Amino acid sequence: MDHSVTKIYISVSTFIKMKFTLIKFLHRLIKNVSLSKVLILSYPIGYLYYFLTPMSNIKLNKRKKYITNYSPLLVKINYVKYWIETIWLSKEGYESQILQNVEIINEDEVKKLNKNFDSFIIALPHVGNWEFAIPMGKPLNLNLLAVAEPLSDTNILNWFTDLRESLGCKIILGGKGQNTYQKLCDHLDEGYHLCLLADRHVGKSGIGVEFFNQLAAFPKGPVALSLAKQVPIIPATFLKIDNKYKLVFGKPFIVPHFENDAQSIQHGLKVLSKELEKLILLDPNQWHSIQPVWTSEY
Repeated sequence: MDHSVTKIYISVSTFIKMKFTLIKFLHRLIKNVSLSKVLILSYPIGYLYYFLTPMSNIKLNKRKKYITNYSPLLVKINYVKYWIETIWLSKEGYESQILQNVEIINEDEVKKLNKNFDSFIIALPHVGNWEFAIPMGKPLNLNLLAVAEPLSDTNILNWFTDLRESLGCKIILGGKGQNTYQKLCDHLDEGYHLCLLADRHVGKSGIGVEFFNQLAAFPKGPVALSLAKQVPIIPATFLKIDNKYKLVFGKPFIVPHFENDAQSIQHGLKVLSKELEKLILLDPNQWHSIQPVWTSEY
């Protein structure tokens, strides 16, 4: 056996195990501490992250042409905040420190959907902390379900799955060979409310749509499901504004039937992209999608 290959395999395997061990250690260390105190760490860590990733900063700086008041430094600080909040997060911590301080914007839209539909789709951008939105499902009478993408470390995948399910969201595994689309159709029939991140596609595929006046690649899943099952999509995000957590819902819509499915999906993506823009513009620097979004970034 090539010993150099063995060494590389061991070092990668050890690194993956170290990541999970670190997450568990940090969670135990900070879970009982006030979140506001823990979040102070996001500033020095965020600055360090920013200065250690100059190539990424160059790419993010180009987004200033598309988005007003966009700051790569603040984006990376907020990305660190997302991770600190998520590692801190537990059902008990959320109920004691967060739940009573959440303002729901456009709650009437959700009530109308609950009255008229057994299920619908909640489409989210990578804004704020979508994990913090999960416990709000219960007071809103939502039966939440989300998809977890496969990770190289099953321990981290299982940790995230256990966390999300403890907060009130059923998780199914996505990825190749999982027949995810059909499973989601079945779960809509069963009365679930699907939570799907919708503002970028994993990989270079995806459907082209105008997003902040530039061509982006979006996943077609949310609009394809709305079209197939004729259930509404409601855009939503969970973020912190003026030191208060807010769960914000946008305008719901159903993807209509046109001459063919491709036209219907294109129309649905156009409507969805405009709604997601509105949510992102609530605070562009909490939109911490570091990965490529526009086709020019691939």
